[in-house]
Amino acid sequence: MHIPDGLMDPWVFIAGWALALAALAVALVKVNKNVDERTIPLMALLAAGIFVAQMLNFPVGGGTSGHLIGAALAVALVGLWPAMIIMTAIVVIQGLLFGDGGITAMGLNLLNMAVIAPLVAYLIISVAKGNKFSVPVAAWASVFVAALICAAQLALSYVISNGAYGIDPVLAIPTMAIWHAVIGVGEAIITGGVVLYLAKVAPETLRLSPKNVIKATEA
Repeated sequence: MHIPDGLMDPWVFIAGWALALAALAVALVKVNKNVDERTIPLMALLAAGIFVAQMLNFPVGGGTSGHLIGAALAVALVGLWPAMIIMTAIVVIQGLLFGDGGITAMGLNLLNMAVIAPLVAYLIISVAKGNKFSVPVAAWASVFVAALICAAQLALSYVISNGAYGIDPVLAIPTMAIWHAVIGVGEAIITGGVVLYLAKVAPETLRLSPKNVIKATEA
């Protein structure tokens, strides 16, 4: 899902930077006010684990890539705002040190993976209120929705630039949707399994209580 440099219309990636920075500024304020010192090591551990998982990616088309995101797992373990900060650190390190995603397009990559994906996961888990399928569904939806929005950004760049940037909507939207619908299944299985295990053996590690995250004892 990483967007490289040179693919997006300048107006689109500028808007991406503006929206991402605004959302992440709020997240940083919330984390500084509400996160205790015991959560910081868990955030660092999560960031490292998700970083490794995201490095396993493959090309989807038009210069973009597909991979697991990990936003739902971060939300379940540390909450919405810390999850946004974790995902931000991952995207920035990948872009600056490993060239995974462009610098100009980093605002869009942050918006999609560090803001939208955690927000989608959080909303679904919160609304479901303990349904045992809430975490897997949230994990799948976080990948799929973020991918659809990424596809919309690619399509918008193509349309407003008369084809000079972006990817034709006829190609961008179905390609991103199909690939990430499949990737989302893998994310749902992995995330659901990890959270189910933790809810049984170490429920205190879940930021959202087991009652609100998953009813681990119900078959």
